[in-house]
Amino acid sequence: MLGILPQAQIAKVAAEKGAEKYKSLDKNQKMAVNIGGIALGIGVLFIGYKVMSNMNGMFDTLTGKKAEEERKAAEDKVKSQFDKDLNKGVPTLSEVQAKGIAQSLLDAFEYPGTYDEQAKSNLRALKNQFDWILVSKQYGMPRGRTLRAELYNEFGNSGMKEVRGILSKINVMV
Repeated sequence: MLGILPQAQIAKVAAEKGAEKYKSLDKNQKMAVNIGGIALGIGVLFIGYKVMSNMNGMFDTLTGKKAEEERKAAEDKVKSQFDKDLNKGVPTLSEVQAKGIAQSLLDAFEYPGTYDEQAKSNLRALKNQFDWILVSKQYGMPRGRTLRAELYNEFGNSGMKEVRGILSKINVMV
């Protein structure tokens, strides 16, 4: 057997000296040492908790979980507003039709360059502002932008002029 390592021996001697010193304290001094020890323990636990909490946030940031949660929260807020707006009127499209148009618009925006005619054709299929709201709701925020913001992102000034003309016919201003 190797015996006790020098560091362990030093710690053992220090603990024994500390125990002797503690025994020699009066009642009030022992209480103060105990309270200080408890406070120190709580402090160490709190600091450990904060370090671990920050590490979880760091892992969420690195994995993209935090950004996804923020995007989802923003999308839920926007969809909630669309639901309120849809209570004011009736779209001519079904949920399935709106979802199809939204997917077709996303496809038009997804690939390099904008498939302008595909996007404009889908916008022409909308018959009233409630169709626009329903399609916008179904579109969501797949790339972190609403459908309105996506139109601005994808079309240049001349393209947006035509898009505004199409949507103004159904009382939608973008």
